[in-house]
Amino acid sequence: MSAEFKHQYPSLDTYLDEMESIGVAARKDLDLLLSFLINVIGNAKGTQTRFRNEAERYMLFCWNEKQKSVLKSNVEDVRDYIDWLWSPPKSLVADTTIASRFKNKGDSEIRLANESWRPFVLRRAKANRKTNQIIAPERANVARPKTAYSLNQTSLQNSYASLNVFFKELWESEHINRNPVSLVKKSCKYLVKGKIYKPPHTLDDETWQLFVDTLTNAADSDAKYEKHRFLVLALKVLFLRISELSNRDYCVPVFGHFRQDPSGEGWVLNIIGKGKKQRLVTVPDEFMDHVLVRYRESLGLSPLPHIDETMPIMPSTKTGQALHQDSLNNMVEEAFDLVIKSLMEQGKKQQAHAIAGASSHWLRHTGATQALAEINETMLAVELGHASVKTTVEVYVAPAHRDRIKKGVTRKL
Repeated sequence: MSAEFKHQYPSLDTYLDEMESIGVAARKDLDLLLSFLINVIGNAKGTQTRFRNEAERYMLFCWNEKQKSVLKSNVEDVRDYIDWLWSPPKSLVADTTIASRFKNKGDSEIRLANESWRPFVLRRAKANRKTNQIIAPERANVARPKTAYSLNQTSLQNSYASLNVFFKELWESEHINRNPVSLVKKSCKYLVKGKIYKPPHTLDDETWQLFVDTLTNAADSDAKYEKHRFLVLALKVLFLRISELSNRDYCVPVFGHFRQDPSGEGWVLNIIGKGKKQRLVTVPDEFMDHVLVRYRESLGLSPLPHIDETMPIMPSTKTGQALHQDSLNNMVEEAFDLVIKSLMEQGKKQQAHAIAGASSHWLRHTGATQALAEINETMLAVELGHASVKTTVEVYVAPAHRDRIKKGVTRKL
């Protein structure tokens, strides 16, 4: 470790010394983890966080519970780790999300270990949080015991997958002789096998119309909601992922990405999506006339964008710079809150509960599901940016599932 590291992270440096003093090669483990994150995982923030969290948690387990280096892990250690994940010590479970492992010391560059950080978090599901905030606030103060912590199947699968990639890299770089994770997964007593069809989360037609009406009324009353209205309608009508309108290291979505297609048939939007793959999304005339034009005029721009226009599609009101995904997520959540409150005012508590756990991806799913009545699966796959039409069919059409249900309901007693 460099002198700069020791200066910036003195508490971590001391902890590493303690591990080294009992024979744990902690510094080498940490170097390998950092190398893995930088050279193998890449720069995508969400992916970095997921792999870092799992590899780091396993590393801490080895050091503190097993008092050994990650490089000395065996099959039994990985099995014990999965047991530990499935039912962690309650002292290691936080009641609220504490993202930062370190805290700045005053105004200096020195970062000290955050004593409140824990490797496990008893997260409150969004649906429960919204219920407590808006639908049934009387439930807000109900205590949540740490015994309520549980690892679901998706999280367990993700833990295996992330840890497997880390160990595979250690094996391929010849730091270990075999990958114990792949051996353990085959006999995991907690892992449920098989996969059932789960239809995408969507909004019904009535709720979607309420969305449009609520956001339009909000924007008519307060100009700050023009961004919310545009964002929600763009995600639904143009089948966008929220990241595709966000400021990313390699791409800033700007109004110049809207353009008339050379065919003269209409407008398209140039999108850089998952895996940095470009695609053209068709833009309906109704969206141009009633959404984009209105939004641009609220920003003091001409009704239609120019091909060389560099202004971000989602600019910050304060700085004019393109907003990052966290800010857009907050806007979508605020939009959902408005609709939930509107449903409650209309006495539609059940519908409010139905969308309490909704996310931005529900809007993309809603648009895609509705579009199936108008375009075929092949066209929809291109609009969505799916690499294969098979993905589109499996998610939105699911013919095998539908056929089985149709046959199943006619079985005789």
